[in-house]
Amino acid sequence: MIETEHFQFSTMFADRRKELKVTQEQIAEYVGVSRAAVSKWEKGQSYPDITLLPKLATYFNISIDTLLGYKPQLTKEQISRIYSQLAQQFSQKAFDQVEKSIEELLSEYYSCFPFVLKIAQLYLNYFPKSTDQHSILERVLQLCSRVKTLSGDFALVNEATMLEALAYLQLGKPEEVLALLGKDVQIQFGADHLISTAHTMLGNSEKAKEIIQISYYQNLMQLISNATEAIMLELSNADYIDETIYKVQELIRLFDLENLNFNAVLIFYYRAATIYTMKGQFEQAIVMLQSYVKLCKKIQFPIKLRGNSYFYLLSQWIENTSQLSSEAPRDEQSIKRDLVHTIVQNPAFDSLIEQSSYKAMIRNLADHLKVEVNL
Repeated sequence: MIETEHFQFSTMFADRRKELKVTQEQIAEYVGVSRAAVSKWEKGQSYPDITLLPKLATYFNISIDTLLGYKPQLTKEQISRIYSQLAQQFSQKAFDQVEKSIEELLSEYYSCFPFVLKIAQLYLNYFPKSTDQHSILERVLQLCSRVKTLSGDFALVNEATMLEALAYLQLGKPEEVLALLGKDVQIQFGADHLISTAHTMLGNSEKAKEIIQISYYQNLMQLISNATEAIMLELSNADYIDETIYKVQELIRLFDLENLNFNAVLIFYYRAATIYTMKGQFEQAIVMLQSYVKLCKKIQFPIKLRGNSYFYLLSQWIENTSQLSSEAPRDEQSIKRDLVHTIVQNPAFDSLIEQSSYKAMIRNLADHLKVEVNL
């Protein structure tokens, strides 16, 4: 059961009555009900008739929403907690059971747009578990559309657009992605630099440094991501692949990226191994997979990303953004299972199955993470 504290009428009613130092009998006489009825309201055993709410709110000199203890918005902390609870349920219950809980929550907080967006992210993370993946992805699109249409929040709209694009890719609709994002790369206008300069002019030097450091970090992560994508598009260009993999490995070493952002590095090792296998360079593929497995075994659960001695202003930003970002975490067991199954289920690695070193790596990783695997 997910607790949200959406209505708190009984608590609000009792607190306000005591604050005004009036008795249950006085309130009962004012609105024309029995004292027993008022007593039940305070105990949460019943609610007043809807027609009495304006009169009660007037008596207490508060709004009806305040009287009801109605909170249509959730805090970041509440959203994060609910997300974690739901993610945990996906590892314990059938998808449709968790979906029912999610939709009940959405019916209560459909105007809390950060929450609606978070649920869209949750569905994207777990839709493969559904027996009707198409309908879940369509639901993601509905939620994103609602955020974009009604929220009026620039950051939320941008994030909703990216989630829409991800959902369309999963639905096999690349034309929709291009319609959303455009067909060509847009010029970057350096907004981060302008924001940092503005903070500097206002005397906020620490904030200015933080903005630049965050931008620096994000651009570095984007560089790794783009380089990883580049090698997947250069199958016929062996020299380009080798040079790119070498350059990325140097960046990983220089910036200690295995500890700073292990996920980006894991994706690189995995993609590099896939490319090498497809090109018949099995020794190089094994080396990349060994790096993948070694890094997987270094991951500490529960996962908590943070800055380091170089990117020393990142930790608070990472903590804040992780609560509402599109990289919202999944439950621990799902992550561990995917770390293993991502390798095992990749058809490109079928040619490695007969190699004892490959099998030993998989078994070693599966044993370490306590994940069942069939080879």
